[in-house]
Amino acid sequence: MSIVRNSLAVVAASTVLALTSACGGGADKVALCAEATKAMTDYQGAMASAGTNFDGFNKASADFAAKLKDLAGKADGDLQTALTKFGDSFAELKIDPSDSGAATKVAEFSKKVTEAGTAFASACA
Repeated sequence: MSIVRNSLAVVAASTVLALTSACGGGADKVALCAEATKAMTDYQGAMASAGTNFDGFNKASADFAAKLKDLAGKADGDLQTALTKFGDSFAELKIDPSDSGAATKVAEFSKKVTEAGTAFASACA
């Protein structure tokens, strides 16, 4: 399962870059971007403390998804859509070590998060 965990760490890091680089626009957008960036930092911390505890990892992902969806509720237009996509992607992320297709699911998740990151960067530009 280390390949799954390592893949998720890379995805999380690239998401932080997308969130951090996308902080432009009006005051509301900047504030929402800052909140999203903090939420990602918190998520990475929760991932790190979960270690090999996949229940903890899944809870961290669900909590992060809820935070992104909350932020989406405060946004509008393209930013709302992008935050919703991020939230939906993380809400779907469930790691089950007994699932032989976990690596494939992580690849699919990575693609969705990358697309959401691109949309987020565009919305906040």
